[in-house]
Amino acid sequence: MKLKYFFSLLFVCFSIAVVAQATAKSKKPKQHFKLVTAYTQQIAEDKQTSPPMAGYFFVVKWESSSYPETMFWRGDGGWLTCNIEKAVKSTQNGKTVYAGKETDISKIRKGDVLLLTPVTGGRFPIPAEIPEKAKNTLFYKAGGSAWIAFPVSKISKK
Repeated sequence: MKLKYFFSLLFVCFSIAVVAQATAKSKKPKQHFKLVTAYTQQIAEDKQTSPPMAGYFFVVKWESSSYPETMFWRGDGGWLTCNIEKAVKSTQNGKTVYAGKETDISKIRKGDVLLLTPVTGGRFPIPAEIPEKAKNTLFYKAGGSAWIAFPVSKISKK
């Protein structure tokens, strides 16, 4: 009789361990922001920056207590670093527009609205952890995390 209870207890412990391990593996990494809007826009030569902007813009609301350490865009143009600025919202001709205001990334707080602008130039190798087939995805690190992917499915044209 004791042997039957022993094997029953062993089976229950094993089952709990398997279920716990399966749920731990299926957890997605925590997203640190919500996408407000994503768009492409041609940049007039007199408004171009150095390094040049790629023409993609992402407005996000930061939802983490830790600030973003680095941000990259993986689109058709390759692996591009992103400028991270606070977004300033305004209305022009009845349309909402966002402008970037330089900020120290260590001062970014939960609730801040950010403008992410991929820029060309620079030689940043693609980390080995980034899947080669990943396209239209923002990759970032925050609070000492590993790379976190944020796929962007809808990008409008302005």
